[in-house]
Amino acid sequence: MRPGWRKRDTVSAISLALLAWASSSQAQEQSVAQAQAQDGWQFSVTPYLWLAGQSGSVRVGRIIPDQNVDAHFSNIWQNLNFGVMGTFEARKGRWGIIVDGFYVSVAKTSDPIAGGRLGTARGQLDNGVLEVAGAYRVYQSDLIPVDVLAGLRYTNVNATLSLSPSELLPSGAQRGKGESWVDGLVGVRATWHFADRWSLMGYADVGAGGTNYSWQFAGVLFWNIMKTIDLTAGYRILAQDYNSTSFYYNIRTAGPFVGARIRF
Repeated sequence: MRPGWRKRDTVSAISLALLAWASSSQAQEQSVAQAQAQDGWQFSVTPYLWLAGQSGSVRVGRIIPDQNVDAHFSNIWQNLNFGVMGTFEARKGRWGIIVDGFYVSVAKTSDPIAGGRLGTARGQLDNGVLEVAGAYRVYQSDLIPVDVLAGLRYTNVNATLSLSPSELLPSGAQRGKGESWVDGLVGVRATWHFADRWSLMGYADVGAGGTNYSWQFAGVLFWNIMKTIDLTAGYRILAQDYNSTSFYYNIRTAGPFVGARIRF
């Protein structure tokens, strides 16, 4: 073998060794960076629209009997005054904090009563729910991570009935009733990353304390369209059974929802 060839072979071997070392160092640096990112705080905000209807029974006062409720989302949408819904999550390592809430105000005005001599009646219902829970990852996995949760669910319901000024009631009239309660809750959540940009999450919780009982279930599909943005769609059910001396609320709120999760 000629000396020139041996020299070129030596240089090539050294170059390959340096390239392999550089690639290994870069991979290690990326692994360290990913581990540091996972150990640091991670946040997400998810505004969503819950296309929910309500069914069940409601009673206001002690004399009036229970009234059946069967309101589809289309009826609620037609009488919607205002609505806001969203979820915030913060996570560091195995620990997380989840805050979810929605507030909806619906109202409807009747036709003229008694030929207009009593004006019109307007009923308004304001309903808000706020949930705050701590989460702990009991099963750490890239494929199916599992969290357990414990927290509180606050619910507020306000109903108002008003009569417009009229011939028989020149000043009109208004009556209102409000109730609020707090439940403790425990739950579980699992996410299945079944494809590169797709994942499916299941969530369930049960609660009690302010209510006789409450429970919730949600199934969510995530589609990762950008590095930090996922589109979401799913179905959610929230059932609550609350009873006091002057107010009974046994309502199931259920329907599909769509939203967008923004991670940062």
